[in-house]
Amino acid sequence: MKISKKLIVFVFFVFLSSSVFSQLVNIEKERKSYKEGFQGFVTFSFDVAQSTSKIIQVSNLANFQFVKKKHTFLILNDYTIMQVQKDQDNIDLINKNFQHFRYNFSIVDTNKVSFETFVQRQQNKIKFLKLRALAGAGFRFNIINNKNFVLNFAILSMYENEILSDSINTNTKMLKGDMYLSFSLKIIDHLYFSNVTYYQPALADFNNFASFEQFNDFRIFSDFSFSFVIFKNLEFSLAFESAYDSRPPLELVNNKLFYDISNKLTYKF
Repeated sequence: MKISKKLIVFVFFVFLSSSVFSQLVNIEKERKSYKEGFQGFVTFSFDVAQSTSKIIQVSNLANFQFVKKKHTFLILNDYTIMQVQKDQDNIDLINKNFQHFRYNFSIVDTNKVSFETFVQRQQNKIKFLKLRALAGAGFRFNIINNKNFVLNFAILSMYENEILSDSINTNTKMLKGDMYLSFSLKIIDHLYFSNVTYYQPALADFNNFASFEQFNDFRIFSDFSFSFVIFKNLEFSLAFESAYDSRPPLELVNNKLFYDISNKLTYKF
C-alpha cells in the first residue's frame, strides 16, 4: 500500500462495556496487515455518567503502523483522564495511559521469522501504578499463515522498572520473560475468532539478587475476541480479557484476577 492511500480507522461507538483496567497491554491485536505503507487510526471519546458519583471521562487512542520491505514500525498512544465527583468538595482525577513503540525486522521473507524490539511507558492510578517503563527484544515466529488460520509465537526478554503508589512506595527493577501465542481463525465468511495469551515471568530482581525466587512473580494476560464484518467497512466485535498478577500491589493483594468485557462497532474508511 502506498502512503498516499492511507487507511484511517475511526472507532466511533463503544457500548455495553463492563471493564476493570488491566495492567498488561495487548500489543498483538494492534498489529495491522503487512502491506507496505502507512496504516492506522485515531479515536477520541467523551463520556459522562451519573450515579452516586458524577464521572466524566475523556480518552484518546492513536495507532500507527508503517511497513517498508522488511521493516515494520508500530506506534501506540492511549491516554484517558477520568474525573470522579462524589460531591462539591470531593473531586478525584484518575489518569490511565500508555505509550508504546515497536520495531520488527523480517529475517526470513514473508515474515516467518522476525526480530523485534520495543520500549513502553505506562501509568494507571486505579492499579496504584505510578510508572512502569519497559525495554525488550526477542524473536517472533509465524508458524501458520493461510486464508483461514494464522498462528504466531514469540519469545522475548525485557527490563522492567515499576514504581507503585502503594503504602510502601514499591520500586522494582527486574529482568522478565515476555512470551506470547496468538491465533486468528476464520469460522465462516465475515466471522472471525482470535486469541492472544501473554506470559511474563520474573527472571531476576536487581534489587534483591540473594533471596529472589525465579518464576514466582509472574503475570498472565489473555484476550478472546469474536469479530463480525457487517459491511465492507463496518465491523462488530465482542471481546473478553483477563489478567492475573501473582504479586499485585499490597492494596490489591486479594484481587489478583481482573477482567474486561466489551463490545464495539468499528467503521473503517
